[in-house]
Amino acid sequence: MTGRLSNGLRAATLLSITIVLLAGGCEHPRSTPGATVANEVSHALIGKQITIRGKFSLHGKFGAYVVLDNQQVVDLEYTGPGTFTCGKPYSEMEGKLVEATGTLRFYHEPPAEPSDRAVARAPDHYYFAVEAAQLRLISR
Repeated sequence: MTGRLSNGLRAATLLSITIVLLAGGCEHPRSTPGATVANEVSHALIGKQITIRGKFSLHGKFGAYVVLDNQQVVDLEYTGPGTFTCGKPYSEMEGKLVEATGTLRFYHEPPAEPSDRAVARAPDHYYFAVEAAQLRLISR
């Protein structure tokens, strides 16, 4: 009887350890409570708090951004006075996987006024307001 119990106990222990190792070895999203984890952005998510994962860059046309696996871009913009700092820790995140959480916004460029000269215009784009967003390095 003792041999059966110890074999069963050994099997249960091995199974428990295996489950713990498998669960601990997976990368689970660590999103902010209440935020939707999104692999892509769409108009349906505008105004909602979401968490995205992608590669970080400071070298966008308008500053910092995160590019998702499907090549969609979410800009990180100051909506108030100031500029996105290029110093640490952000420069150390360049080209690395990050997780960003914020309220998704969308900028739609209004129709251009007729003009005889060329005028630079911002393209329509998704963005997080930097002041209210959280940015976290996932991989080094």
